[in-house]
Amino acid sequence: MRIAICDDDKMICSQLENILLQHAEKSANDIQVSVFFSGESLLEYINHGNFFDLIYIDIKMQNINGIEVGKYIRKTLKDYATELIYISGYDTYDRQLFDVQPLHFIPKPISESMVLDNLQLALERIGKRTIYFHYQKGHDVYRVPVHEILYFENASREIKIYMVDHSDSFYGTFDEIALRISGQSFIQIHRSYLINYNHVNILRYAEVVMSNGAVLPISRAKRKEFRNLQFFDF
Repeated sequence: MRIAICDDDKMICSQLENILLQHAEKSANDIQVSVFFSGESLLEYINHGNFFDLIYIDIKMQNINGIEVGKYIRKTLKDYATELIYISGYDTYDRQLFDVQPLHFIPKPISESMVLDNLQLALERIGKRTIYFHYQKGHDVYRVPVHEILYFENASREIKIYMVDHSDSFYGTFDEIALRISGQSFIQIHRSYLINYNHVNILRYAEVVMSNGAVLPISRAKRKEFRNLQFFDF
């Protein structure tokens, strides 16, 4: 589980990070925590193709505040999967917060039990909606969250799978892969590439640039169909 903490108060960040990492050590949850001290640095990181399952974020910050970050994630990036938990030193909350559909609010001073209760709720919600892709190598079966897959590459009898933080390969066919991920956010742009369009950073006439920087060609036969699809807001 990828978690971000964003607060211009370094003591709050440190406290939250310690709570989460100590919990990860005691539990079976695999948690990765990244800390940001401004809304700008968090958005810059996200705009470079990175994502989080859960973000703890302060409402009141200088320059770009927590509400603006939430609106950017929801309205501009069209990301309604990332869970947002807001931190505030105030008892009342701005009505604008309801536009970003937060999971919950944590008042300051921070309560460890409240942080962990919200973490558990986020884990349950994410677990219910996560869809996995399975592939086999020898006698081992691997399970990968579909939203972490950038694209598949057809390499003769082998299929290469490129994920957020690593790549792998297995034996299979493109027809089989396309059938198994039917209904998900994938489209074939070339006889050799089946991509997750949620990881497209740049759309050009004859190619796309993926969130990992890979430049992939769009075949002539697929260009018009690909550009006409409504999921792009270019």
